Amino acid sequence: MCMKKTILLFCVLCMSAIMGHVKGQTATFKALFLYNFTKNVEWPPSANEGELVITILGDQEITSELEKIAKVKKAGNRTLKVVNVRSTNEIGDSHIVFLGSAKSALMKSLSHEQQNKPVLLIADKGGLCSNGAAISFVTVNGKLRYEISPANIAAHELKVTQKVINLGIEVQ
Repeated sequence: MCMKKTILLFCVLCMSAIMGHVKGQTATFKALFLYNFTKNVEWPPSANEGELVITILGDQEITSELEKIAKVKKAGNRTLKVVNVRSTNEIGDSHIVFLGSAKSALMKSLSHEQQNKPVLLIADKGGLCSNGAAISFVTVNGKLRYEISPANIAAHELKVTQKVINLGIEVQ
C-alpha cells in the first residue's frame, strides 16, 4: 500500500511540474503576442513619443516575460516599458493594457475608464471584446489564438495591420 501511495505522489508531482512548464510557456507565448502587437498597431501622433508603455493588471508571469523581452527588443525605435499594477486606479498613460484572467470582471469598467484614450485593451479571457477589449486571448483546439474587434480598436483611434486581423478571430 505504501508503494502505491509513493507512486501516486510521484505521478502527481510530475504532472504538476509538467503543467507548470506548460503554463510558463503560455505566458511566454502571450508576451510574444503582446510584443508583436506593438509592431503592428499604429497609435495617433499624440501617442507616438517616448517609451511604449505596456501595463499589466493581474498577471505577474506575463509581466516577467515581457520584462525579459523589453531588455533586448524595441517597438520600432521606441523602448518598451513594462508596468505592473494592482488596480485600474494605478493605470497611468499606457499604450497597451493587458488584463489578466483573474481580473477579467474589470474589463467593462476598464474600457469605460480608458475611453477616448489611444490604448489597446487586451484581455486574457475570451469573450471580453463584447465588454470593450480590442483583443481577447482564447484557446481553440489546444492552440493559443485571439479574438479581435476592429471596431474597439478604431474607437481608441488606433490602426492595426490587416495581418493581425487575419490571424485573429474577428468579432464585433
